[in-house]
Amino acid sequence: MKIMSKPKIIRKNSIKNVLNEKNLLSKLHNPFLVNMIFSFQDNDNLYLIMDLLLGGDLRYHLNKSEIFNEIQLKFFLSCVISGLNYLHNKKIIHKDIKPENLVFDINGYLHITDLGISKIYHEENSEENSGTPGYMAPEVLFNKNHDYSVDFFALGVIGYEIIMRQRPYLGKDKKELRKEIINKQAKLNKEEMLIRGWSNICTDFINNLLQRKKEKRLGYNGIKELKVLYFRKNSLVQRHAHTQDRPYMIYHLRLLIRQLQK
Repeated sequence: MKIMSKPKIIRKNSIKNVLNEKNLLSKLHNPFLVNMIFSFQDNDNLYLIMDLLLGGDLRYHLNKSEIFNEIQLKFFLSCVISGLNYLHNKKIIHKDIKPENLVFDINGYLHITDLGISKIYHEENSEENSGTPGYMAPEVLFNKNHDYSVDFFALGVIGYEIIMRQRPYLGKDKKELRKEIINKQAKLNKEEMLIRGWSNICTDFINNLLQRKKEKRLGYNGIKELKVLYFRKNSLVQRHAHTQDRPYMIYHLRLLIRQLQK
């Protein structure tokens, strides 16, 4: 259950975001989202009853210094792409894809959460520049019109971070990040990645997601581009996510649940 204090919402000037998330979630349901079951309120709080996911978010597992391999990364990407495919088909840009907003269930599947700043797509949206700076696409950082591919850029940042243990562009605020992005095009080195056990197709996939110019970015012409490049053996990424053995199981939680059920 997600409990939100009404006075705190007002104090933080978050009324618009909270209502936006509630309204969007009431119309959505997908296996790769953290879904809202129902909501209610009293004088003090707004309550959202959500799917119960006990695996922790991706940030938690990265902070545990988990080392992921390519099979695991590919599985994580397939889960997120499946969720984004559903949102984009509903004309929704998530706009805040980051490790904190990707939550594991106890079987190792990732689910997208937090639609507070998500928006229904429209062409003139240069003023909609909310997000987490380290995962924001250049066109959002520079207050330009943007489209669904901003979510793919964020996915590239996450992929890079899983492999390299740091984001491709580092900065304390938007100003520093703008300078970083102007100065260089971040990319993984193919030779180095091969030595470390990462395939060329994986490296190409992440590098193409990280393209600064959205017209060159993988997914600019639709999410199908992502499926074709990295998931060519599976015409549907969602099928990949559903049928693959889960390569990252939340063992400590599964053990705890078994003990509680005895």
